[in-house]
Amino acid sequence: MIVCAFALFIVRPCAATHMATSPENPQSPHNRRFHVGSALAPWGAHSMTPRTSVLIVDDEPAVRDLMSKWVESLGFQSRTASSSEEAIASLTSTDYDIAVIDVMMPGRNGLWLVGELRRNHPHTAVVLATGHVELLAGSSQPVADLLVKPFRRARFAQAVDRGREWRRRAVEEREWHERLSTELRDIVVSVMSELQQVRAANGSELDALVGMASQRIPDVAAHSERVARFCLSTSRELGVPPHDFGDIALAARFHDIGKIATPAALLTKPSPLTPGEAAIMRQHVNAGADILEQTAALKHVAPLVRASHEWFGGGGYPHKLAGARIPLASRLITVADAYDAMTQDRAYRGPLDSPEAVAELLRCTPSQFDPDVVCAFLTVLGRH
Repeated sequence: MIVCAFALFIVRPCAATHMATSPENPQSPHNRRFHVGSALAPWGAHSMTPRTSVLIVDDEPAVRDLMSKWVESLGFQSRTASSSEEAIASLTSTDYDIAVIDVMMPGRNGLWLVGELRRNHPHTAVVLATGHVELLAGSSQPVADLLVKPFRRARFAQAVDRGREWRRRAVEEREWHERLSTELRDIVVSVMSELQQVRAANGSELDALVGMASQRIPDVAAHSERVARFCLSTSRELGVPPHDFGDIALAARFHDIGKIATPAALLTKPSPLTPGEAAIMRQHVNAGADILEQTAALKHVAPLVRASHEWFGGGGYPHKLAGARIPLASRLITVADAYDAMTQDRAYRGPLDSPEAVAELLRCTPSQFDPDVVCAFLTVLGRH
C-alpha cells in the first residue's frame, strides 16, 4: 500500500502493456489463448519463396507420407521430419514457408516446437494437426490454422492456403519494419550532420534541436516542455539541490528528442501501433541519447535521457535498470511523462481526466514508478 498526502489507494500489479505504462504503445495486450490466424497487417509487395516450401512434422510415417504427397500434388515443395528434434535440425539449414506440426509426438511435443519456431523462425506459418484439441487449452501461440484429425485432402489444402496467406503477411510486415528502421537510422545520421554544421558555425546546438523539434514534432515538443515544468516542481517538493535543476530540466525537455527521427507513419498513425511498430517506436530513446551524445552542450544529459523509459521495478527499456540504478532525473521524467501522456488527446483515444491518470500512476507504483517521486508529484498536483 502506498500512502500519499494526495490520496490513499491500494495498488494492484501494473500490466506491462497498459496505456499508462507505455504511452507510445497504447495497444491493448494480446491476452490470447489458442489463436488461429494473425493480427499482422499487410504492407508492401507479395514476398514468398519461388516455390512454397512446407515442412511436415509427424511421428506416424503413414500420416507424414500422405501429407507430403498432398503438398506435392498442390505444386509445393515438401520436406518431412518425424520429431521436433529432427524438425529443428532441418530448420537450421532451410527457411520454410509453412510447418504442419503434429501435437502429440515422442520427446518434445508439437507445442514446444511451435514455441521454438516463434522465437527463431517467426515468419514461418504454423498449422497444427491433432486429434486431441483439449491439449491446446492454455496455449498462447498464434498459428495459421488448426487441423483436427482425421481430415481430408480438401481441408488440408485449405490449411496450407491459410498458411501461405499468414506467411505472406508476416513477410510483408517484416519488410515494412525494415523500411521503418532504415528510415529512423537515416534520419539520426542526418540530424547529427546538421548539428555538426551548427557547431562548426559556432551556433547553439540546443537552439538547433529545439527548432528541429518545434518544426518536425510540435506536439511532442509541447509535451516535453510540460514534462520539464512537472519535473522541476516535483524536484523542489523532493528537496533536490537547486544546482541539479538545470540538468533535470534539460533531460526532461529532450527526453523525447529521438522522435524527430521516428518515421512519420508511426507518429501520425490514427490507430494503435502493432507490436512490431511499437518496438521501432521504442528505438527513439536510444536514438535521442545517441544524438545528444554527439553534441558538446548536451552530451552530459544523454544518460538521463537514455534511462527515461526505465521502470522502477526493472521492466522498462532499453537496459532494464531498476530502483536507484535509474538516475533520479530519469525517475522524475518517467512519472511526469506518463501523467502528461495520459491526460492529453491522442488520435487513437481521448484523454483521461486527472483522477483517472492519478489512479493509474498509483496502480503502476512501484512496478513502473518510484513511490517517493509519485508521492511528491501528487502533492504538487494537489497544490496546483
